[in-house]
Amino acid sequence: MVVLATASAPEGEAVFSRWGRAGVQHFEGLGLPTRALPVRAREDAQRREIADAVARCSLVFFSGGDPGHLNRTLAGSLLLSAISDLLEAGGVYGGCSAGAMVVGEPGQSGGRFSFGSGLGLLRREVFGVHWDATFAAPWRAILRSRIPSGCRLIGIAERSAVLGGEGGWRVHGSGRVEVRDEAGARWFSAGEDIPGDPG
Repeated sequence: MVVLATASAPEGEAVFSRWGRAGVQHFEGLGLPTRALPVRAREDAQRREIADAVARCSLVFFSGGDPGHLNRTLAGSLLLSAISDLLEAGGVYGGCSAGAMVVGEPGQSGGRFSFGSGLGLLRREVFGVHWDATFAAPWRAILRSRIPSGCRLIGIAERSAVLGGEGGWRVHGSGRVEVRDEAGARWFSAGEDIPGDPG
């Protein structure tokens, strides 16, 4: 598998390197051969050898950081095409924070309180992260009001994850997940299944 700390690149080389090392250590600790790919900016995402490295793996994982930077780096790139092909072939995409936010449906841009960073790898879903964090409380209502038409919001608490496949999403971890669409809001805890196929 490969890990990419791309979203953290605007914070400087020390942060970028730390995210990459942490990802490799974590997944190798689980017994998965892992390497970090040096994708800091758009020109890196257009390198054929980077795309080829993704094509040879079965799981790609993106770190946290700036979702806007991650979107601008990946949109329309060789790397994004390789990721799409990986998913079509049954591979796995994983991400935390910014890495999770960009996987969803593209929405309107407009600064921090929008879903403009989505790359469309999953359709009809948009993701909120750090959903239980103190700093998130003031803007959760704003995000709820800006869900793109026809989509549902999946708000993921810290220390929590949603894992998806053909049967839908399952919640893992110690927090809860809010799912909100035109029908209203529902909350799910660890071990519970969120109905509906991931886009």
